Amino acid sequence: MKPRTLAVLAVQALVSLLLVGLLTAPAQAAGTAYYVSATGNDSNTGLSPSQAWKTIGKVNSFTFPQGSLIYFEGGQTFTGCLVFNRTNVPTSDASTPFRVYSSGTGQATIQSDCTGNTSAAITADDVSGFHLNNIKVVNGSTTAAGVLLENTTSSTPTKTLKVTSSDISGFGPPAGSTSVFGAQIMVLGYAVNNHNGPLDDVQVLNNRLHGSSVTSSAGPGIYGWGYGTNITNVRVEGNTVYNLGMAAKTTGAALQANGWDGAVIQHNVVHDIGANVTSCGGTSGIMAYTSNNITIRYNEVYNVQPVPTWTAGCDWDGIDLDGGTTNSLVEYNYTHNNAGSGLAAYTLTVASRVWGPNTFRYNISENDDWANAQGGLFVVVPSAPKNAISIYGNTMFTNKDQSANKRTGSSACFNFGFSTGVWAAGSQIKDNICYMANKGTSGGKTGQFIYNPYTQTGMTLSNNLYYGTNSGGWRWGNTVYPDFAAWSAAGRETNAVWGDPLFTAPGAGGICSWSPPTGTGPQPCPQAYSLKAGSPALGAGVTVTGNGGVDYYGTTIPAPPNIGADAG
Repeated sequence: MKPRTLAVLAVQALVSLLLVGLLTAPAQAAGTAYYVSATGNDSNTGLSPSQAWKTIGKVNSFTFPQGSLIYFEGGQTFTGCLVFNRTNVPTSDASTPFRVYSSGTGQATIQSDCTGNTSAAITADDVSGFHLNNIKVVNGSTTAAGVLLENTTSSTPTKTLKVTSSDISGFGPPAGSTSVFGAQIMVLGYAVNNHNGPLDDVQVLNNRLHGSSVTSSAGPGIYGWGYGTNITNVRVEGNTVYNLGMAAKTTGAALQANGWDGAVIQHNVVHDIGANVTSCGGTSGIMAYTSNNITIRYNEVYNVQPVPTWTAGCDWDGIDLDGGTTNSLVEYNYTHNNAGSGLAAYTLTVASRVWGPNTFRYNISENDDWANAQGGLFVVVPSAPKNAISIYGNTMFTNKDQSANKRTGSSACFNFGFSTGVWAAGSQIKDNICYMANKGTSGGKTGQFIYNPYTQTGMTLSNNLYYGTNSGGWRWGNTVYPDFAAWSAAGRETNAVWGDPLFTAPGAGGICSWSPPTGTGPQPCPQAYSLKAGSPALGAGVTVTGNGGVDYYGTTIPAPPNIGADAG
């Protein structure tokens, strides 16, 4: 791992009161409806389907009254790059939004033709109440961004920006560019003209953000950066994000919060990310960086990995709370088959932002770190956290054969730090399951349960369950405790448990079948990690104050809880 560069994310959702797909403006919509058709004419009024305009150029040059709605004809392609700002949308707010929709059957396609390191197919600059809905956006040139949300003119927050039910694909930093600007959606609190205009109430809901293939150069999905934490109240929900191969030196993530304060990232499925990356610092499935109060929950993240194999670089984490992230929570997520860690805590202080306190709870990890890209299913690096970290109720399983990996060794369950240090008071690792059945490159041994070569101290270890055959043991400083008896006798953990947790179907979690816009998944998938009768994990945990009340499967947590994500 390594420090990250700027990164971003965006989101929250409301369903529009408009009926998308009708050729006439809904009765409840304030303002005027304008129509754009492939068979239109720019000399028309634009005020009805029979008087539709034809081109994006006409749209960009028109001054829209407050509350306007633009209908692009569904099933048709319009070439150009839309730009909305205070010149052509002088007045707009959340109560009388400015909207861009498809009409008729199918989605209208905006095919970009603009170029440059900060180009975008659709730009909304200081337009409060902006809503893009049911539009397909494709990169028809060397355009960097699909949708750009920013505020280049005002110190007052631009409010209520929504991108919903759209398909955005093929965007990223242009080939050969040294710029990091580029994504399917860019969210900027520090705009392209170096103005730190704030954004508030950003919603990215129920979209498809993707490239054309696993190794496409497109990516990230949501990116950008704030000025401090001046991007507030974000919701990223119900999105399907995939086939973002990214550039070789990409940092960041498929979905990234950067400079956000108050965000929920939930019910997204993220897969096949970072195929082309060969650097450290990227990439991850979901990541928060220099952000506060971020909740990441109910997501499925898999196949964040180099393709066809690892050659260089690191990361490819499932979910990462990265440098400068504070007061944040990762819960009820399912990560699997990622080349790096399922869960990562990158505890770096960034620009005086001290990482933590942060919590990881009731997540399930299956066969992560298959490439040994990070050296652990759960990593806490590069240094001892200066604010408390809580890690409890997680289930981690691997049975990957890593003996043929290009990187030597084998993944540990927990991997701590690149230096010595004392964890902040209140740090705890409790009630987690580590089931290690992987085979490493050194004598076929499984990974170690805890790999702590720098003898970091200060964390409370309690009531974790360990199980594995041909175990690599526990490493603490220069000492390796080869078996559970030796680990118990060392006195470093209270009430540790050894034994087969009796999962329903260990290793059979697989890919979940669910639709992110329904908001119902990935739970209860994977049922593979629910506990069977007779499990030594049943009732063997310790109660954690403020534990959220329910486990991964939505079951009320008793006192004492079960160990692992099936806590109830």
